[in-house]
Amino acid sequence: MDSEQLKNRVDILRKVEVFKDTPEDILQGIAGVLKEHVVKKEEIIFRKCDVGHSMYIIGSGSVRVHVGDYVITRMGQGRVFGEYALFDKETRSASVTAEEETCLLELEQSDFTNLMASNLDMIKGVVKIVVKRIREMNELERKLAQSYIKIQKQNEEIARQNESITEQKKELEKKNVQLLQLNEEKHHLINVLAQDLRNPLTSSLCLADLLKSQTTDLSKEQVKSIEVIHKSIKRINHIINQVLDINEIESKSISLKPEVTNLLILLNEISEIYTYALAQKNIQLHLDGSDLFVKVDPIYAALIFENILSNAIKFSPDGKNIYIRLIKKEDMAVVEIIDEGPGISEDDVKKLFGKYQKQSYQSIGQDETQGIGLSIVKKYTEAMKGKIWCSSKLGKGATIGVEFKLYQPSMS
Repeated sequence: MDSEQLKNRVDILRKVEVFKDTPEDILQGIAGVLKEHVVKKEEIIFRKCDVGHSMYIIGSGSVRVHVGDYVITRMGQGRVFGEYALFDKETRSASVTAEEETCLLELEQSDFTNLMASNLDMIKGVVKIVVKRIREMNELERKLAQSYIKIQKQNEEIARQNESITEQKKELEKKNVQLLQLNEEKHHLINVLAQDLRNPLTSSLCLADLLKSQTTDLSKEQVKSIEVIHKSIKRINHIINQVLDINEIESKSISLKPEVTNLLILLNEISEIYTYALAQKNIQLHLDGSDLFVKVDPIYAALIFENILSNAIKFSPDGKNIYIRLIKKEDMAVVEIIDEGPGISEDDVKKLFGKYQKQSYQSIGQDETQGIGLSIVKKYTEAMKGKIWCSSKLGKGATIGVEFKLYQPSMS
């Protein structure tokens, strides 16, 4: 080895903590026994469980100390690894791989033993780095122990939370069963009540039909009264049928019979039903539109528009107007029923179609006992793949809109 190489090695050794207090002549002695190795990037220097017999000093480059894919630490120039092998020939506790092309200076156990035999300062330096490494290991063990305790606590907390969630799930399942039972009881009760009401209504309707057919000797006022009674009973009968139908909708057993329906004709027929009610309040009904065809169940479609129109009449002041507009918007047929009533607040509009809402329409200072409500109208509409909406401001009336897809011959 020439003097320049020896000098370079001594310069490297001065940067190594183990040898920083070592005299010059001893450093030269150590430099003289070091063996130089150049390892390529990703070349393994030694593997875990290999038997060790040398300590390595990184002259240039860098390495990673790892167990499998888990990297314990990374080291650069001037760092030392494998120092335990200077004292025994136990197996390596980890693998070391070059991260880039790296120059290593190897100090073998036999050379180290010979040097230590004649130099107390070198022994102190090596012992110092070994003690430091042991302290680092102790600190690592302490941190691992703390982490383990923390993980244990987290696991216990997770176990408690899982137990709580399991209990909550059981309670929810129990309540769900109870709700299903109550729902079944509700459907049964509705059916019983509605069916029990049908018989007396049917009898009353037959009597009203009989009276209506025998009006020869009656005055005009009496005839009108019989007509009112007849229409009222029919109306109650409709409501009972609606109650039964909504019960079927909620139980998902409704049977629709879609037909190609001319909305203009349907709306004209519905308007005629309310001629007397309109006249009683001196309300003018304006129907505007042209023939538009949709494929819906005409019975349910009629119930939808009857409910909306009857609400509009109910809440319109005397002498006002109601407008029914039938318009085409792209591929949709839109029916708008517009009144000049007291209107609906923004909050009430949001819950207008809510389930079991008593206020099925304008509710400001009005009687709330008006039939089955717009929640059922919404269910009918959606059952036929339509849309329903409301636009209103307090004091400026309300518009209820119903939309169905226009019928195209190619759809059938």
